[in-house]
Amino acid sequence: MASENKIRHCVLCGRGKLKRLFSLDDHHFYRCKNCRLIQMSPLPQILSWGDDYSGYDLEKQQRFARVFSVPQFRRAIILIQKYKKKGKLLDVGCGTGEFLEAAREAGFLATGIEPAETACRIAAEKNEVIRGELRDVGLKEKSFDVVTLWSVLEHVPDPVSLLRKIHDSLKADGILALRIPSSSGLLPSLALWLNKISAGKIDYPLRVIYQLEWHYQHVYFFNRKNIALLLNRCAFEILAARRENSFDIKSLAYRMDYLPSGRISRLAFKTALFIILEFSLLLRRQDELVLIARKSS
Repeated sequence: MASENKIRHCVLCGRGKLKRLFSLDDHHFYRCKNCRLIQMSPLPQILSWGDDYSGYDLEKQQRFARVFSVPQFRRAIILIQKYKKKGKLLDVGCGTGEFLEAAREAGFLATGIEPAETACRIAAEKNEVIRGELRDVGLKEKSFDVVTLWSVLEHVPDPVSLLRKIHDSLKADGILALRIPSSSGLLPSLALWLNKISAGKIDYPLRVIYQLEWHYQHVYFFNRKNIALLLNRCAFEILAARRENSFDIKSLAYRMDYLPSGRISRLAFKTALFIILEFSLLLRRQDELVLIARKSS
């Protein structure tokens, strides 16, 4: 447990006032009292390329992608094309390639980067894909019109370095599009509340939301204000932002099979998610943020 005290200052605003939110196994999460960024301590070790989607049913994951993610990606492309109609696009962490296909259909010259072996192989069947991490890939400066980060930034131990590398790879008027989980969403807020009132006994929702059973855990959790602070620090100007949920009613059955199993019964979990989904829409507290930002000097 000595590693619990390794974190001393907020990695984003640099302040030292950090409050521990919860601990699960050897993972400790703190919230900055100043900017409200949630951050893991200690940070996970850098994973090798051998880490994969093992433990997941890829066929069911791809069904979820077809039912939910692909329409979501197409909406994202419509939003991107308000600011950049076409050009060279780089999708960082492209997974099994659904967004790359949607981008190509919309007229972009799309390339993906993906570290996971199986996902990279599937994506490369129809798309141009580089296997690896962005930090290890040599990109020419000012070579892309659009870079996308769909559910990637929250997994990265050093988001500032990643965003600065993306900034360098974008052309002068380049666009960054990203999706991140929102710490102010109703779903993560309720998961944290359940853990607190149960004195840590109800931990399954937090394990799922922070992906603690997966190779790539959530290292950070942002909200609308601190993601703007991060982007500004890395010389990006936000052009558009909107809230979304990470699932819908139609895709819920596939999402259940995609998520890790737990002791909460299937029926109770489905019912709870349905109620949370409806209230999150009503209260405008969806569990994800989508942002479009432009490179600034």
